[in-house]
Amino acid sequence: MSGSNQNPKFALYHFVACPFCAVTRSALKHLDLDVEERDIRKQPHFRKELIQGGGKGQVPCLRIEEAGKVTWLYESQDIIRYLKQRAAA
Repeated sequence: MSGSNQNPKFALYHFVACPFCAVTRSALKHLDLDVEERDIRKQPHFRKELIQGGGKGQVPCLRIEEAGKVTWLYESQDIIRYLKQRAAA
């Protein structure tokens, strides 16, 4: 299978008590997308990944892996908008 035919892999870095994360997780429930949830407080190695990859520990953050490239998307409304566009495609 070529890279152009592969679906992107999504991982949402978050933690339960974060209100912006809660809004993002709520929106995800209504979309038909496979998004792995990575709680940075329950599993500290996810926080390290977030800082190393995205450059900061801010949540929510969506890690998008597509065609061998990784993109880190911050801000709940930007994440929701992006995922809604992907779900509609």
